Amino acid sequence: LFKNFTVTGQYMSSGGGMTIIVNGKKVESGSGESSWTYTLVPTAVGKYTIDAAKAKVNGTWVSSGTLSIEVTAGSSGTTSKSTTSGTSASTSTTTEVAADDIFIKAVVDKTAPYLGEQIIVTYKIYTKIPVTQYGIDKIAAYTGFWSQEITKKDDKAVQYNETIGGTKYVVAEIRKVALFPQKTGILKIDPLEVECLVQIKTKQKDPFSDFFNDPFFSNFNMNLGSSMFDTYSNQKKTISSNALTINVKALPSANQPADLGSSVGSFTMDSKIDKTTAKTNDAIKLTYKISGTGNISLIEKPAIEFPADLETYDPEESEKVNATAAGISGSKTFEYLIIPRNPGEFTIPSYSFSYFDLTSKSYKTLTSPEYNLTIAKGSGSDANAVTSTAKEDIKFLNSDIRYLKPAPLLFHKIGDSFYGSWLFFGLLALPVLCFMFFVVLYRKRLEENRNLSLVKNKKATSVARKRLKNAQVLLSGNNKDAFLDEIFKALWGYLGDKLNIPPSSLSKDTVSDALAAKNVDAEITEQFIQTLNNCEYARFAPIDKNVGMQNIYDEAIAIISKMEGKLR
Repeated sequence: LFKNFTVTGQYMSSGGGMTIIVNGKKVESGSGESSWTYTLVPTAVGKYTIDAAKAKVNGTWVSSGTLSIEVTAGSSGTTSKSTTSGTSASTSTTTEVAADDIFIKAVVDKTAPYLGEQIIVTYKIYTKIPVTQYGIDKIAAYTGFWSQEITKKDDKAVQYNETIGGTKYVVAEIRKVALFPQKTGILKIDPLEVECLVQIKTKQKDPFSDFFNDPFFSNFNMNLGSSMFDTYSNQKKTISSNALTINVKALPSANQPADLGSSVGSFTMDSKIDKTTAKTNDAIKLTYKISGTGNISLIEKPAIEFPADLETYDPEESEKVNATAAGISGSKTFEYLIIPRNPGEFTIPSYSFSYFDLTSKSYKTLTSPEYNLTIAKGSGSDANAVTSTAKEDIKFLNSDIRYLKPAPLLFHKIGDSFYGSWLFFGLLALPVLCFMFFVVLYRKRLEENRNLSLVKNKKATSVARKRLKNAQVLLSGNNKDAFLDEIFKALWGYLGDKLNIPPSSLSKDTVSDALAAKNVDAEITEQFIQTLNNCEYARFAPIDKNVGMQNIYDEAIAIISKMEGKLR
């Protein structure tokens, strides 16, 4: 704890590789070294001592020295003087940060998009004073939009100069987000709040002060004319962007395809099958790949009516998304595993994918070819083939000869006859009863498969577990961005399937309303929303990969377990 001080920034680095700038001085951590760096702002005048820090290394406790700090009051601000090991810093007075010294603007490339059309929101910091640190304090709410981050954690801010009303500013684009509106009408984008640690000139100049080296605006002194002999003082400043209003237009009703989903942009489609001639119980792989610019993640799996004699499973989905300054592009692939159970000639019908093309402002439909399969009867050993949902799990059983144990001799009394007994008639009726039971069970299964929402509801838990398992692998590899994407898909996909909400309608508001209708406790709903917020914050906030990512993973498992108990 730091009494009488406010912590305005903290960093942790393990094993080297961290380099930051604090008060104009470079702070680095070496190989095999763990470092904790805190930025403090005094809240009161006086003499204070910061206690020693303690850490346990290889089972042994080690501690640092103490630090003495003297805080004095200036005429128009607060200054501090710190001493440790005989070293001290000079004092000076500071001024307050004016509203036009630093501010943030939200800019959108389109204000009247079509439903599902991609828009890009850019957040820009304008400043004429040095900025040493910044962090997003409150994330803007994107109600009614599907959002995709463009700016990555390690991306450097794009910097340039801009003059407004005769005043020269250094501009940094700190965040870009691609948004896809999911409903028509007027939609609001709330402000984004950013907390900055800025450096302002003091009234006193010290010719022996360190030259200021700003890590965020590297050319700040040259651009805005600061002197290398000026002295600076840190101040914390919270700034908010402007709100945005988006007028979302409905897609044209004329010539709208019946199978139109939520795809808007520009797309191409490829399909391929690895073979069209096979034997019964052989595995066949059918692949559909949709590529282009738009919301790749919202493309749903193809709805294909396979022949009844071809056993199929839910396709294996994979996507490659490229987030650049120009927007979102990439591809989504659906891979089907097909097992023919009977010989014959079969036709897999063509698949049509419709979307609204923004260039021509018209609807376009992409169609795959149909595939004709020739299936021959397999060998006798094929009858023992057993398949599962994973193509690599196909096995052959009973390949070895087992030891045959002779049964003991059975003796019957004279006059006893099996023919005409109750057991005889029971066994005679058994095939009929079994057939009737099979017909009822088969019809029930067909009805359940027709009800897609019921199928998704039943598979929601297994799908979520699979995604969490993938997230655990990414967690072990410290792949933060891919880990957070997998957690997002696990949380949204689970509730979407459980509550029968299509991906295009998923939002925090719709989920909250649906959970309330299911009589789910408000506390559990709030915990789910908070888990999503933590994931969104972790996309760009500096967190400890070993601790922060593990906490998010544990929270996701806990909230899905609680939801499972309420939504059965």
